[in-house]
Amino acid sequence: MNLYEKFILPRLLDCACGLSVINEHRAEITQQASGLTLELGIGSGLNHQFYEQNKLISIVGIDPSDQLLRIAKVRSEKSNVSTQLYRAVGEKLPFQDKTFDSVVVTFAFCSIPNPLGALKEIKRVCKPTGQLLFCEHGLAKSPQIQKWQHRIEPIWKKVAGGCHLTRDIGALIKDAGFSVKKMENAYVHAAPKFVGFLYKGAASPNI
Repeated sequence: MNLYEKFILPRLLDCACGLSVINEHRAEITQQASGLTLELGIGSGLNHQFYEQNKLISIVGIDPSDQLLRIAKVRSEKSNVSTQLYRAVGEKLPFQDKTFDSVVVTFAFCSIPNPLGALKEIKRVCKPTGQLLFCEHGLAKSPQIQKWQHRIEPIWKKVAGGCHLTRDIGALIKDAGFSVKKMENAYVHAAPKFVGFLYKGAASPNI
């Protein structure tokens, strides 16, 4: 890990991912969580303000970044929601099968090295009656925008912590064996279209 990735990138991600135009989409998804909730890729804890305390038992958050987890710890301590934070990767979750009522993932599948592997792990730890709640950016529907996404992605990954622009989030969720209950696509208002095409919704494990 170089100095940029260690000291500068975490703060840039916290700032960029916490913009108000993004937060409205975060809130829409996060407020649906209930019971024992896993947040995969919790990052700096930007979702914490949106959880509805009366619906939750507690939150378990994982992230591979020590720097982001330190910021998340500060945010969680200001909340009344019980929170446990772990340094871990999505492809190898340190939890037992069928543990969680809800799994929340927002703006994380873009940078997970093996998103399909992480989704299969989510399916493993999710209760049969549980749900995956997601809000992610990815491959646009427009062929013209897709061309620009493929052109920009190699450089984008280097400056944005491995963030991919061309992942078809809906297809990945289905390929992992989830049943998509609802999913909508939208562009983030005022964001460049190559990075602002969203997939958001809910899916249940086919167990």
